[in-house]
Parts: sequence; structure tokens; C-alpha cells
Amino acid sequence: MALLLGDSDPLALVEGWPCDVPLINFEQALELSVFRSGLSRADWLKRLAEQLHKPQLLPLLWLLPRPWKLAPAQLPGRLQALGGLLERSLLTPALLGALADDLPHLWPEAPAEANDALALWSSEGGAGLPQQLDLLLNVTTDTPEQLLPAPAGSQLSGGLLWHNAGLSHEQSANARERNRVCAQVLNRLAANRLGGDNWSIDGCSTSSAWLKHLQERGWQAQARLRCSVASFGLGASLPLENGSWSQVPLALPIRCGLLGRDGQEMRSLLPHSCLELELSGGDALLRLQYYQGTEGLCGWEALNDLERPWQNNRCNGTVRYLGETYQGERLQQLAELCEVIAMVHNQEASDRHLLRGGYGALGFCIDSSALIQQVMEGRCQLYPVLMGGIWRERLIKRAAQLEREAGCWLSPYREALLALPHDGSLHGVAATEARARMLLCQPRSSPFALIQQLSAEAPPGSP
Repeated sequence: MALLLGDSDPLALVEGWPCDVPLINFEQALELSVFRSGLSRADWLKRLAEQLHKPQLLPLLWLLPRPWKLAPAQLPGRLQALGGLLERSLLTPALLGALADDLPHLWPEAPAEANDALALWSSEGGAGLPQQLDLLLNVTTDTPEQLLPAPAGSQLSGGLLWHNAGLSHEQSANARERNRVCAQVLNRLAANRLGGDNWSIDGCSTSSAWLKHLQERGWQAQARLRCSVASFGLGASLPLENGSWSQVPLALPIRCGLLGRDGQEMRSLLPHSCLELELSGGDALLRLQYYQGTEGLCGWEALNDLERPWQNNRCNGTVRYLGETYQGERLQQLAELCEVIAMVHNQEASDRHLLRGGYGALGFCIDSSALIQQVMEGRCQLYPVLMGGIWRERLIKRAAQLEREAGCWLSPYREALLALPHDGSLHGVAATEARARMLLCQPRSSPFALIQQLSAEAPPGSP
């Protein structure tokens, strides 16, 4: 397959990758948008900089091609330091780890109540949540099925749009709403560990008991750790003359701090990782994900991603599943572990008033997946693991406190925090092991040329 752009572009695409929607390289889309607008590149970038007060556009600082980088002076004051870091090069795991403490402060200030991870986790005490499965399965929404119009200011001259126009979701709007409510139900069951009102659904007051109840009713239930290319929800598309849309695959490239076979530093695409839970019974299908996320808590969220065939398709190799498939009793054990991790992390985030529920400081999504696998399987296949040492110490101290107060058994969790690697600086055996983990977390198939190049680094016979 020939490259559309030179190897220096970490988001270059390859020709001929099978996809049912038209794809265009990000840099080509930028150039075409400027050409259509009649603006100079400098004026176009000035308009872009004026939009960067929107949190959803922050990843653009990271992934703009080098000739298009915004100078720090062009950025809002709170972003100038980050812009300086990204002006000439890609982030590394070491820099990501160093930024973790300050990452929440790059987001706009939110009301104090929005930073209470425990309140979000407990879903305001469970008021309004269905307490029977049948009621949950009858949840509907008034949200129209079609994509909503683009918000004001989301389109730059030249037609480049900061979302993937023309794509759809795999599930209906009603099914996605049921996913959302089911995630709240699991979080509220987990919050019973805090004491107080003992909320229940179908007579079950823990997530493990409810999952067992569903399986006894004939439901199929399984969970798997997964990785896919991260874009923090950011998408882009460009209109075609025929009225359809060309999609712009986006990803967040990083320098790995590891040498490849050619003696050059390896680059990869930052993964998004989560625990994927699928519940199916009759015609009903519920899909959830568990992770430490930017939503403001550690816990369950709906798995309602827009279908991006280059990023999150379960069947074409763009989603990578790791480790064990959890079912039956193992799934029930896993559910208890998820409750424990969420209890510790959300308590720490609330007591310290951490923005975004401690996202970054208490780990990224990858770190929460790594914790799960370390406890359940005694190994870690995730990369990069970046939870800092001081936050591990604080979480260990928090776990010991909760173990005394709530009578929870948290030793496996504390041992996992001690056992997990840290990928900020690697050499020797640690570098060899991290290289294997990095390759495992990249897609099996991808339109990004970088992924094609990384496949040559994998040892023969590797999964």
C-alpha cells in the first residue's frame, strides 16, 4: 500500500484500506479547507485559535500537523504553556505523566458541585432510576434519531466541520438511552458501599448480585478489556460535491521513548481503553464501558460511540481486545472489583476537590483498565501506564482507610497499585516489556500508515 503523505506525518493514511465511507487525510483536509475559504493559512489558523475555548477542540493542539501548529502567543492564556510543549514535537509518556496533575486545570472552571465525583457516582441518590429490569427496558428518549445540527461556530470557512457529519450510531436513540440509564444503575448499586440508603433493583443491592440475577433469567453477560485509537471524541469531516461527506480520521500520536529496529524512536497512537460490558436478553442489548474518564468520575458510562469504521468497529480490527473474557462467576468478581476501584477513586477525588473527578491525576482510562487486569489476571498488557507515584501512595492510603471504615477487602487493589509498571522512563527489561505492551494496544487493522509500520516491529507469531 502506498502512502498518501510522507512518513514524517504520524496521521498519514494508506491507500486501499477497506472502508465504506470516503476518508481524507487530516493535513489534506486542512489544505482543502483553506483553499476553499480563500483565506491565508495564517488567517484560517487565527479563526481556529478563536474556537479553542471549547473543551472538545483541545486535542487539536496535539494533533495539528507541524506546518499548522499554533504558536503559544495565538492561544488563550491558560493554554499557552501546553501549546509551547506541543509547538515543535509530539508528547511522550514522560510528558503526559508530568502533565497529569495539571491536566484538569486546562479545562474551563466548572461549578463546585460539578466536581463532586461521589455525587455523580451515586446518581443523586438514585432518585428517578428504575428499580426493576422491565422498567429499565421500557426507557425511551425524545432525542431525534438524526444527527443534531452543528453548534454555532463549529464550522470553519472552507467547510471543515468538527464532527463526523453523515455517520450514525449502531444502536437506536432509545437503546442508547437505556445504555445510559443502565450505567447509572450500576454506579448507584456500587455507591451502596458508602453506606446510607441501600438502593436496589430487582431486589439486588450490588452490581454482582444483579448481574447474577440477569444470568439466572437467561441473559447473556460478558466483559472484555478493549483498546481503540483515542481522539477524545473529536471528529472532523469535509463536504463533497455530491452532498455527502468525506471523513477525516483523527488520532493522538505520541513518541514512545523506545527505539525501533531501525534505531529511531518509535511513535504510536494513544489508545482509549475501557472495560466493555455487554448484556443481552431476548431483543434487548445493553452496552456499557467502565473507566476513569473525563465525565467527572470513575465508573460506568454508556458505550454509545458514533460508528467510526477507522476507530471503533468491533469486527474490522480497529478495536483490540486484551486478556480474559469475563463471564459467570468471574464476571461477578469483576463487578465487585469495579465497585471497589470506583469507591476509592471517587472518594479521593471528592475529598480533594479534583477537577474532572481526578482524570489524569488518578490515572487515565488506560490506568483503570490496567488496574483491573492486574487484579483479575496478575498481569498488565496496557500501554502507556502513567499513574504517578504520589497518587498511587494517596490511593493506597485511601484504600487502607476505607478498608478499616467499611470493612472492604482491598488488599488485591493495593497490591495492584504497587505492581503496575510506569511508562514514563523505560530502559532494559522494562523497555522490552513495554514495547510488547505498546504493540498489543494498537489496532490489528487501520488506515493509519503508522500502524502499518508498527506491525513490522511485532515479533513473529505475536498475537
